[in-house]
Amino acid sequence: MNTITANTLVLVGWGITVALVYSLLKGPFDGRMCESTCFSMLYWGALVLAVLGTLLSLMQAFKPGSGIFSKLGLLLGLFLCAKLIGVMVIGTMTG
Repeated sequence: MNTITANTLVLVGWGITVALVYSLLKGPFDGRMCESTCFSMLYWGALVLAVLGTLLSLMQAFKPGSGIFSKLGLLLGLFLCAKLIGVMVIGTMTG
């Protein structure tokens, strides 16, 4: 795999996370188009893409001669994974 694929996965994961947050904060729960199943699919989709992109970025970042984009993708992926896993841990502890 190359850096472009890894960074694309991470960026799509960020995009899905932004869409998830936007739909959560859009308005009252009764008027939303996206119900609980939709939120769950957005969350797990973002997490899977973030983990895959981060693992691919991790493999690319430590190759000799790797560029700044592979390291940047790794940092963005790690941050996204930490946010999504943190949400899962907080939800598990409070629920």
